[in-house]
Amino acid sequence: MVGGSTRQVRVAIFEPYPVARVGGNLRTLLYMIGQIDRSSFRLCVLAPFETPLAEQIRRHGVEYVVVRPAASVDRYGGTCLRGGVRDRARTVFDLLVYNLRLARLLKQRQVDVVYCNSIRAVLSIGVASRLVGIPVFWYVKGELQNGFLDRVGFLLSSRVAFFCESNRDDKYPRLVRRYRRKIDIVKIGIDSSVVEKVEASDRGGVKADLSIDESKTNIIVLGQLYAPKGVHFALEALSEVVREHRDVMLYIVGDHVIEEYRHYRAELDDLIERRGLVQHVRFTGWRPDAMQVLSLMDILVHPSLTEGFGRAVLEAMALGKAVVASRVGGLREIINDGVNGFLVEPGDAEVIADRLTRLVGDPRLRARLGEAARQEVLAGYQIQDKVRQLEQIWAGMAS
Repeated sequence: MVGGSTRQVRVAIFEPYPVARVGGNLRTLLYMIGQIDRSSFRLCVLAPFETPLAEQIRRHGVEYVVVRPAASVDRYGGTCLRGGVRDRARTVFDLLVYNLRLARLLKQRQVDVVYCNSIRAVLSIGVASRLVGIPVFWYVKGELQNGFLDRVGFLLSSRVAFFCESNRDDKYPRLVRRYRRKIDIVKIGIDSSVVEKVEASDRGGVKADLSIDESKTNIIVLGQLYAPKGVHFALEALSEVVREHRDVMLYIVGDHVIEEYRHYRAELDDLIERRGLVQHVRFTGWRPDAMQVLSLMDILVHPSLTEGFGRAVLEAMALGKAVVASRVGGLREIINDGVNGFLVEPGDAEVIADRLTRLVGDPRLRARLGEAARQEVLAGYQIQDKVRQLEQIWAGMAS
């Protein structure tokens, strides 16, 4: 209900990364779409290209609209920012033209609120929203990294939400104080029913497909393969772990997603060869049953150098797994070091190796940390609670 009316609030979700292989942010989006009160909110997703993700969104009864940008805008992996002055000027011009096209679309559809989950999304549609007087909600999912662009994002956004206070306070204290009245904290959440379904499912096929040997200690890295995820640190740590424990396997679940990151896989292959880890590492590629694979593991290691939160960690904790994760993003708040998991400084392969060695050699410790992790997630990280909070914010913005 908006302003005493029973009219639905119309929310346009701009998703600039609708890749076919759904990772953490897109799983969050799908969870959110599945939980929104459809009697009060009408959603549509705007995206720069069509992918199999579109079908998943449409199955939820949500319209998926493709608005293609110019080629100069439709580049990823930081290539837009690395060009020369002329190239960047062209990108800015084409981005403004793209915003004008989106402005007409927003007006035609009588959108009340625009939802963005990255600075790229804000830049893609923020000016358009301003032109037609529609408020922008920016949910900061990752680490803020570009001082100029981030400030533009704060300026264009009507409300800004962070996963946690730590993320909010990491950078730009003056900017945060200046805009404090429009900043919220909306924690990440998980759908516990999905976890229950995974645990109740028959995972024999997955076990056989990946040759998972339960007599070994099985470790997983889950996520996109590119350098900021720090998979190379997990491999460096593993090379120390296997000196003491030979019956250890590391499963790397995920892939490079976009072509700009393909070279990283080759770097990992070289590292595995040099460290003598060929018999201890298996790449599975991207898998739609990643949570089932995770449920069959003993330990998750998340060696990311930067993170908004780290959904893989949340899922592992919900499944009662022992976790070794970098002290980044929202992980600093959900993990109590030594109580429900282990936190390590980003890039510290030596400490990762120490914590993994302890966990591999102590099943009781794994069980204790895993149970405490599960209880933490159940108590404070349910997706339903977060969606209700988002609904309240959007309704207030639309009134």
